[in-house]
Amino acid sequence: MTGTKLLRRAAMAALLWTALATTAHAQGTVQERVAELKRTLAENAAAQRAYTWIETTELALNGDVKETNSMSCQYVAGAEKPQCTQIGAPPAPKKMRGPLRKRIAKSKIADLKAYMDSVKTLVAKYVPPEQELIAKAQQRGDVSVAPNPSNDTFKVTVNNYIQQGDAVAVVVHNEDHHLATLAVATWLNDPGAKVSLDVAFTTLATGVSFPVKKVLTASAKGVVVTITSSNFAKAVGQ
Repeated sequence: MTGTKLLRRAAMAALLWTALATTAHAQGTVQERVAELKRTLAENAAAQRAYTWIETTELALNGDVKETNSMSCQYVAGAEKPQCTQIGAPPAPKKMRGPLRKRIAKSKIADLKAYMDSVKTLVAKYVPPEQELIAKAQQRGDVSVAPNPSNDTFKVTVNNYIQQGDAVAVVVHNEDHHLATLAVATWLNDPGAKVSLDVAFTTLATGVSFPVKKVLTASAKGVVVTITSSNFAKAVGQ
């Protein structure tokens, strides 16, 4: 074997080794980041249970705000989701003239409510992301990690999380692993009936992260629900 061939083989071997090392490092990075995300989600969910807060919900239909409502929320022992209590009187329904208009309006409201209840049930499956579903997606190769050095964060994207073609993307701060944003892209009943959720987080002085703004968009019905949270405080007795 000539010296030239030996050099070529050595160069190819070096390139192959570099590629394998890079792949192994990338896989290790993904596994490490996903593990960090799982730990952050679990620790944060546990810490949130010690707090109370106010949620203000604004519902807009085709760009027109139809309803605004405020509730006081907190977790109770044994409950997976926070329980919320109405603050003040519930928003009064708009008056309609004539029995026919009233029937039509009631029918539309009932249909919209049923649809949004289905949307709410669907989105609840994504927030917060479940460790088991993330692990399954990771086994399928549907999890990716993208660092962003400009703001010292990394984004974990889980594709085909529950349905084919859906995605959950969580952005986490590198330094303290606090949550920055969460985005869900999915669909209800039909892949063309897009549903999206965008969540922005804030981190309290105690280190607990809470969503301060959630924007839920159901394109098929022209509905946008915006939920803002405020007045975070330790629950009495905590």
